[in-house]
Amino acid sequence: MNKILLFLLSLTVFTSCTVTQELEKAKHANLPAPIGPYSHSVSYGKLIFVSGQIGLDQKTNSLKPGIEEQAVQTFENLKTILHDNHSDLEHVTKTTIFMTDIKQFDTVNTIYRQYFGNHFPARSTIQVAALPGNAHIEIECIAVKKNK
Repeated sequence: MNKILLFLLSLTVFTSCTVTQELEKAKHANLPAPIGPYSHSVSYGKLIFVSGQIGLDQKTNSLKPGIEEQAVQTFENLKTILHDNHSDLEHVTKTTIFMTDIKQFDTVNTIYRQYFGNHFPARSTIQVAALPGNAHIEIECIAVKKNK
């Protein structure tokens, strides 16, 4: 009996080590091009890693004015990226929010709550000195793909 269990355990370990998954980059036709040498998102298996997004308008490629408008646009950009990766905000497991003014925390929380409803992922919020393009807010996330 022990030999059979050892064989099955060995087979399981060998099989899991030989299964390879590829890093995938989704195409995002409805987003402004990244402002640096990075991808909007990369997925590995069912995990999706979304780069920090700022409030760039998808149509005009310009930064929205003010923290509220930028936060809303940032979430719209995240929704587009997640959709292109066969996911949505309900499948987000972790967010990181970077803000240039932590005094706007309540404002951001109100908008955050509107987008996530009753699903609250794990989260970190960090005040930073500056963000790309003089943005007020940047949000990155990790999500999982929806079951097809």
